[in-house]
Formats: sequence, structure tokens, C-alpha cells
Amino acid sequence: MQVTLMGGELGHWFLTDYEGNSFPLVERHEGHLNATLLGWDRPLGIEDDEAIIDALEWLMDHNGEDFVAPKSVSEYFEELYADQE
Repeated sequence: MQVTLMGGELGHWFLTDYEGNSFPLVERHEGHLNATLLGWDRPLGIEDDEAIIDALEWLMDHNGEDFVAPKSVSEYFEELYADQE
């Protein structure tokens, strides 16, 4: 399943499917570390605050790109589709 990374206002990030449904990837400041789900590698030996900034920069660099949905994201959309039927 393909999803598109979409940056939102106030630091919120979503993965959006082809129908416009969204999965909340980042809802809080520390949630930026969820970028690992898309392939971001946390640099070794840095504090959480530095890692969050690095993850945010990675997300901004990849905003609007398509990714293969991680398993948990695919499952989220499958449940959403089942509820819509």
C-alpha cells in the first residue's frame, strides 16, 4: 500500500492514502521520532531533543513523497476501510 507523507500545521504529520484518508504519524513534539517508520535512521549518541530536530528535518525533506506503508499503518487503513463498508 502506498501512502504520501503530508506535513501539517503545528508540527502534525500524516500519512495519506489514495482516497484522502489520513493516519496521524506525528501529533506531539516527541512523535517526530516516528520518522523511523519511513526509513529515517536516528543518529547514534545524540540526545532526544537533537534526534527530534533531525527527524523533523528528514520529514520536511520528504514531505509529499510516497512510501510503502508500514504494517501498522496498513492495518489502520484496512480497519478504516472495513468500517466504511
